[in-house]
Amino acid sequence: MQEEYENKINQLSKGKIITKKIGNHEYYYLKYRDGEKTVTDYIGRDEKKIEEVKNEVNKRKHFEKMLAELKKESKLIKKVAGGNL
Repeated sequence: MQEEYENKINQLSKGKIITKKIGNHEYYYLKYRDGEKTVTDYIGRDEKKIEEVKNEVNKRKHFEKMLAELKKESKLIKKVAGGNL
């Protein structure tokens, strides 16, 4: 189950959406870390594309939270079972 969550997490966009206002226009970017670098990718101004990326980022955060809980429970189960699993 942990592998499934990790695979889903790796398929989804990471980071956060930032808005830059240049003149009278707003431009949307996805900002994330790639190792030591901070990467900023242009999303565009299309509302559907922006919403799609927002949903992916939110799904990724949700799966990361679920994976952390799963690991925590797994650790607790191993501790209770005496490490025999």
